Amino acid sequence: MNVLSLASAFNPGSDLWIVPDSNNCRWTHKLDWYLNFQIIKNQRHLSPETRNFTKLIQKDTGLEVYEHTIPKNTPLMITSEPFFPNKWVVVVPMAASFSTWVHEASNIWENLKHPSLRVFLPTGQNAGSFNKEWQNHHSFEDFTLVLD
Repeated sequence: MNVLSLASAFNPGSDLWIVPDSNNCRWTHKLDWYLNFQIIKNQRHLSPETRNFTKLIQKDTGLEVYEHTIPKNTPLMITSEPFFPNKWVVVVPMAASFSTWVHEASNIWENLKHPSLRVFLPTGQNAGSFNKEWQNHHSFEDFTLVLD
């Protein structure tokens, strides 16, 4: 585990960057600027609802009614190769606890088949607390951290 300085936070070396939501980390605002404000646009986006007339037609014709709504605190993955020296930025909204946030981040990393990893920590968290929580899920320690 390496802790990067503020000056080297955007240097190459990791394919996956995981950050908390913008309310819990100042780095997210900086990343969002370079990502053409995709994070803030996602936070303000409202999923369209199916119109009642369409639902009525679906019911009358026996078609399956399909409602696709995305929960508010769902992680957001952005391809970031044109903007940063990595492949993806994943915004993981801060959960009820730091432990839950680390668990969610580790699940995302695992589901992506263990790419090289950089984690931007939430405000007020340190490398020791992250490492302690991470060790509850994985023994893997070859990643970089950026403190807020």
